[in-house]
Amino acid sequence: MSFARRDLLQRHYTVHGRDSNNQEGLPANNGMIPKSAGRTPIACSNCAKTKTKCDKKFPCSRCAGRNLKCTLRPTRRASKNVNRIPAPGEGTGSGSSSEKGDITAPGSARTSPQPQSDSSNTTPDEKPLTEGQPSFFEQSPPNVQAQMLPTVLSPLPTPGNGFIQHTPMSGYEDFIRTGREGPEHSSPRFMMEWAQMQMAPGFDAMGRPDMMMAAEMGLDMHGLPGPHTDGMMTMMPEMTHALPPVQTPLATPRLDGTFSDMELGSSAALFYPHNGNLAVAHDAGVPDLGAIIAAQDGWTVFRCTPPIPSSSCPKTAKLNLERLEQSLRNHESWSNWRPTWDESDFAAGEQVAVMQLHESSRDKLLAITQTFLHKALDIHKEGMSGSPNSNGSPLSTATNFVLLPPARVLEYFLRSYANSFERYYPLTSKGMLDANELLQCFNDKASSLLVLMMIAQGAMAIPSVEARWLTGGLTEACRISLFDLIEKNIIMASDPVVLHSALLFTVQAAWSGDKWQMDIAMGQRGMYFAMLRHSGVLEPRHAPAPRIDPRGGPEGLWNDWIQQESRSRLIYSWVMVDQDLSLFHDAAPLFSVTEFGAPMPDSDRLWQAKTATEWSEIFNQVHEFSGGYPSVGSGARPLSLRDLFRHFLDDEIIAQGIELTPLHLRLLLHPLQSMVAQYCQLLSCFSDNVASRQRTRTVTAASTRVRLEEVQTLLQRWYDLAIRYTKANPMCTMMQATLVMFHLISLNAVTNFPEIERLARREGTDGTYQQLIWLHKRCISDVEESIFHCGQILRLIRSMPRGIRPPWWPGAIYRVALILWTDSLTHNESITPSSGMFPVPGPSFAVDALPAEHPLVVRYLTKREGVPTLTKRDGTQIPMDHAYTVLSHCVAVIDEGVATRFSDGIRGKLLRLVNG
Repeated sequence: MSFARRDLLQRHYTVHGRDSNNQEGLPANNGMIPKSAGRTPIACSNCAKTKTKCDKKFPCSRCAGRNLKCTLRPTRRASKNVNRIPAPGEGTGSGSSSEKGDITAPGSARTSPQPQSDSSNTTPDEKPLTEGQPSFFEQSPPNVQAQMLPTVLSPLPTPGNGFIQHTPMSGYEDFIRTGREGPEHSSPRFMMEWAQMQMAPGFDAMGRPDMMMAAEMGLDMHGLPGPHTDGMMTMMPEMTHALPPVQTPLATPRLDGTFSDMELGSSAALFYPHNGNLAVAHDAGVPDLGAIIAAQDGWTVFRCTPPIPSSSCPKTAKLNLERLEQSLRNHESWSNWRPTWDESDFAAGEQVAVMQLHESSRDKLLAITQTFLHKALDIHKEGMSGSPNSNGSPLSTATNFVLLPPARVLEYFLRSYANSFERYYPLTSKGMLDANELLQCFNDKASSLLVLMMIAQGAMAIPSVEARWLTGGLTEACRISLFDLIEKNIIMASDPVVLHSALLFTVQAAWSGDKWQMDIAMGQRGMYFAMLRHSGVLEPRHAPAPRIDPRGGPEGLWNDWIQQESRSRLIYSWVMVDQDLSLFHDAAPLFSVTEFGAPMPDSDRLWQAKTATEWSEIFNQVHEFSGGYPSVGSGARPLSLRDLFRHFLDDEIIAQGIELTPLHLRLLLHPLQSMVAQYCQLLSCFSDNVASRQRTRTVTAASTRVRLEEVQTLLQRWYDLAIRYTKANPMCTMMQATLVMFHLISLNAVTNFPEIERLARREGTDGTYQQLIWLHKRCISDVEESIFHCGQILRLIRSMPRGIRPPWWPGAIYRVALILWTDSLTHNESITPSSGMFPVPGPSFAVDALPAEHPLVVRYLTKREGVPTLTKRDGTQIPMDHAYTVLSHCVAVIDEGVATRFSDGIRGKLLRLVNG
């Protein structure tokens, strides 16, 4: 069929929708609107309102001539609740609004320019959109105060608000539907032939890879393939209708202005405003710097989300210093500041009392802080002054005088330090922290470094903006001055005050939540370990000859003992730091047990004695000699870690009556952790090829597993010693942390955590159930034992007071969450005990609420009978067969603790995994 006039041809296409070859569709370049669902298109909204003829073009000639926004209308009636696709001028991220170059902050998205519409009354299909941002960043927190700041973490509801009870699918279906959906789930309400839609001249699909559509992709959220899909659509039906419709901009958005050093190359930087640099950490409403959060995907540890290269992460060192300088100039804010801690954390009593800080000590500390801050600012300003937009504060270039917070505020931070850090790294003698005495050291800079790092460490445990700015800036300034102090005088490398300051910096930076400080801590720990070795303190020292008539009496003996004990506690605090960092980085410890010939720390009762007389009495009790002879002045010291481990291997600790403290038990885990790491690393190197396993080899995977089982036997022996101690002594925070470390090490023996993180990132998986079963066996070798250890970790951490947990506790929850998540993926809804294919496995029990000695737990471990569940705060049991349920529960556990930058980062990563 042929037509002499073009308008007749277009009318034929409009009415019949078929060309001369009897095929549906229109030529891609004729400007016509393609058919929708096989029906004839109707007039645009403007022509329909004025009841004028519409030529069905897009935009139509009437709208184009009158400079109106041409809006498509769906072919179905409004009663069908059809999603409306706006024209290029209506959406938030397109049209004139995007040409202004503004970057919309998450949680405060701009709405369409429509007359006075209340966002709170907007229907689900009319919610405003944020251009270019996935739904993970679209949600706003429920509290009004948090809405005033840009949101970066999805404020998912905590378990118990109805989502978990209505989660319809098993863990495997969650996993597979998150990554792939069939076309049968696509919405048939309004489908358009996008291949034939004429795009605006400025549109460039290659410039926005996230906007490139596959041929089989539908318009609804269920049709988005790949690992970055918002899996909440498939896991929570309530959320499907609560999110705004998908918008495909027809023009590439333009960003006017220049990127700063912080933003260049960082995809995450687009989600943060230029001026405020603040973002809400989570629903609790603790704001933080956007650059800190933008770099979380660049962490070199805790990598369950697709990583970004370090070169794309915004720099934070200069920003931390500028915020510190800005904070210290705000004298009025500090004069009215009060800590937001829970006084119940101090109800059990403080092990270390904090003495009042004298004004003269504060003035001395202030003078040295000035030099530290200005030196650090000068270093970071070099080479960055040419940046047109450095996101720094307007006052960052000034050299005005800054003031430390009032002495009262500094005492708050020191009290927080004594109540949290000193419980796990007990380095303060006599049960009293006196900063005035510390500042009387012969080296003013070294002593000031130590006190400032104590203040920064204490501020880290307080959830407030001011405390976070103080922590980040002091950590960076002290890092530079500490390195400078050692470089100018190498003798200071063996000074106890310098090594103490380096210990505080390493712990503070490693768990700071700041990507760059975490990397520096891991990079410089080897340098500080070498300083410790070269100082000679690791070698055994011969005990001095007993003093028959010691000069100074018991006071002199006590002072000599404090010096020796201080050296031992500093040495073995570094051992615990080595253990913590290597465990969470899935690496072998850097120290070897054979290096430690120095005596281990003595009893805490001796260390906390306040007078020489009290110390003498306790010393005679701890080191009791036969025949009633006094032990004071004998030079009696505990065994070294090397000797204690030798007795442990020979199983002679109980036989010889060696008394252990929680710190001794914690240190005894260090060599066991090294052995587990060594054998697990060796097992991961063996090939899975059947042919290679059949060859005769000297070292085989089977023999390596036997050695690993021997280490597990030693771990059980250690646990028996720990239980023996807890039955005779009250539980303390050090013992709780030690038991958590034991369960984490035991988990490493039955799981392959790096493989679990690869599975979470969907690396090397095609999504089939058969491959998932194989990956599950590769990741978890003993399901029952791994679930048992995960439950005990949750139980122990939740039993600790919120404000005095070890700095790495969110990392322990992270590892538990991923292990339980991995196990939930293999729970297929079609294969369940209720379907009759398998008998009921036994009674359900709360694996995270019952102690290890409970009969149900023992039965589960020995006979593999029982159904483990998780427990909420109100005692409600939660099943463990759904990925969303498990991850949401672990997020809720993190929310129970004090919010820090590190816990916020872990929380955000788990929420990203929940979202798919």
